Amino acid sequence: MTQTWDAIVIGSGIGGVSAAALLSKVGGLRVLVLEKHSERGGLTHVFRRDGASWDVGVHYLGNMQVGSDTRTLFDFLSAGALGWNPMPDEFERFIYPGLDFSVPSDAGRYQERLIERFPDEAASIRRYFADVNEIAEWNARRMIESISPPPVALPPAQACPASPEGATRTTGEYLDRHFKSAALKALLATQWGDYGLPPSESAFVLHAIVVRSYLRGGWFPKGGASRIARTFEVGVEAAGGAINVCHEVTGILAEGTSVTGVKALDRRGAAPVETEFFAPIVISDAGAHVTYKRLLPVDGEIGRRTAGLRAAIDRLDGGLSAVTLYLRLNKPVAALGVRGENYWINTTFEHDDIDAQTAAVLAGKPKHAYMSFPAVKSGDDRFSTAEVLALVKADAFSAWRGTAHGMRGYDYLELKNRIAQGLLDLAETATPGLKAMVQYSELSTPLTVEDYTSHPGGAFYGLKGTPERFLSSALSAPPPISGLYLSGCDAWSLGVAGSLMGGVVAASRALGQGGFPRIMASVHTAKSAAATPTPARSPYKKRAVLVGKTALTPSIWRLEFELDEAISCTPGQYVMLRVAPFEWRCYSIASDDGRRFTLLVSTRTGGDGSIFARTVQPGTETEVELPFGAFGMQRNSHRKVFIATGTGLSPFLSMFAAMAAAGELESAELLFGCGLAKEDITRELAPLPRTTVCVDGDPLAQGVFQGQVTQALSSLTFDPAATDFYLCGSPGMTSDCRTILARAGATQVLAELF
Repeated sequence: MTQTWDAIVIGSGIGGVSAAALLSKVGGLRVLVLEKHSERGGLTHVFRRDGASWDVGVHYLGNMQVGSDTRTLFDFLSAGALGWNPMPDEFERFIYPGLDFSVPSDAGRYQERLIERFPDEAASIRRYFADVNEIAEWNARRMIESISPPPVALPPAQACPASPEGATRTTGEYLDRHFKSAALKALLATQWGDYGLPPSESAFVLHAIVVRSYLRGGWFPKGGASRIARTFEVGVEAAGGAINVCHEVTGILAEGTSVTGVKALDRRGAAPVETEFFAPIVISDAGAHVTYKRLLPVDGEIGRRTAGLRAAIDRLDGGLSAVTLYLRLNKPVAALGVRGENYWINTTFEHDDIDAQTAAVLAGKPKHAYMSFPAVKSGDDRFSTAEVLALVKADAFSAWRGTAHGMRGYDYLELKNRIAQGLLDLAETATPGLKAMVQYSELSTPLTVEDYTSHPGGAFYGLKGTPERFLSSALSAPPPISGLYLSGCDAWSLGVAGSLMGGVVAASRALGQGGFPRIMASVHTAKSAAATPTPARSPYKKRAVLVGKTALTPSIWRLEFELDEAISCTPGQYVMLRVAPFEWRCYSIASDDGRRFTLLVSTRTGGDGSIFARTVQPGTETEVELPFGAFGMQRNSHRKVFIATGTGLSPFLSMFAAMAAAGELESAELLFGCGLAKEDITRELAPLPRTTVCVDGDPLAQGVFQGQVTQALSSLTFDPAATDFYLCGSPGMTSDCRTILARAGATQVLAELF
């Protein structure tokens, strides 16, 4: 496989995939996107548990009405395949003690509603809306001018003027200068969570950009945010490019002061493999800190040229991160009176004391939280989900930095439980009855964000949007290294739309003089339905044909696929399978034999993967990416205990086969859980180690452990230092087992979550 490309993009967040798609669709370049995580999309990716999904970074977008510049750009990049759902007319609720304010999807009605509530400040409210529009427009013209070279720069009459009054003050300074009511100032500042910096620190221009974007309401990707990267990818592949996941870029290669490519760790398998990719253009969507302080040398001529940039980055580092509680609900949220609007829940009108907020979150008494309902917004009525998020300082979790995900100890689990309960308690005050509907919950912390994105401290929004950031030209100027361009939120502005425009900035510069006009001409003249031809298959995707289908139980199918070429898998690895247009699902490989591999797929959840497994027929062709994953057996003499429910048994089957071949199967044991005896798939599978089948919904079942696998595990006697545990199955079971094992002092707990 060739290692030379026209351009390489580091990171598949929206800034990376938008830059890649523009280079491909406008410039015809073959672009390779390298993504550290196993999922495309950066903070636009989703994660799934039992069919339901949650969006980790996209909560809503503004200015997405048909015909807007942002919508037109999205339509071009996705070739019209990415749909958008409008949120309810009253799409935001700002909740404070004694004040519950709903924001309508119309600037005029929003303004009049504020005046009705605060009549003494009517003139200042009208001035505020005028300033928001003027300052946001000024910033847009700044961007255009920064990437329009002299031959195509704006004429003097349209050139960007000096910053309007108040643009580079802090948001707090602007509000204090123009308003008297503390309640009104807090209300207008509520959306600071959308850019991650409180009023006392954020530049008012940043606040204005965000507020203006939502003056016509909010929108959400139809089908969920994962569609963004998947639809953009089609344009990249059409030009011969590809997105390659599980590849962590560790350095940018250069000759003199010109880039030549990147070096990366291929983490698709059990052990990382060093490799190099070459291209004369490198676009980094990894953030300014990672790009200039980790990936590039900080000494020599490159270090000298980037010294000023690094100094600016040091002054703007340290942005906030967040804890997020993801909820699976057992009823539609309409039962709570929710129509899909966002909730900003505040116990105080004070926004600036982040130390107090962080301490309160850790104590289980958050002062502020944001709540949204992704399944409703995406239009998927098969599931009911919610997210409750609180911004915090990342250093509150520094004691666990450097520890492995899932191996951070009982104290960390207890802290997460306390935080989760506090967020749920606060959410309940805004939507009474929510607690009773919770079926499953999971909490992420700043450590999670940092693990998956490499953003220092898990900073959601990259570099801080302070006045200094907008007064400095260090980040907006062309990079000092030939062929290297910065994309994403640090290249222009924060959030989804800001990161998207960061991709436009990077692609415009990479295409050379006149790049931006070329891009805009293509965007506005393309017929979106036919803008992208049917792509050639990516070199990292393979054709797979279903050659066998067997029902193991009424809800579990064994699917056997054949490839055009042989594969080599390590026991425990998984495959990404296309189950519907732009929808891919991960499944552990139960067995493989040269060109064939077998999956066990449940239809219980009712998601897209379930529908595929239930309806697909032998002879059907689809696509796969494989193999992936480092979930495998530890090579040691420890006792090995495997715990699974349902199709969670899949990755263990290939491990058991390998152990049997090596004569080691007798040293392992399996706890397998199911609800009814007829759901026991162990009777259909071999080889298996000594097995305890746990049945918790069939009191007449014979020869089984009556109860859940967690109950069987709780009664297990083991040496914590000499026993390895392997978990795979329902998310609730996995979470409960981790808690049991952490409490018992287990030191080696490996889990696979899909």
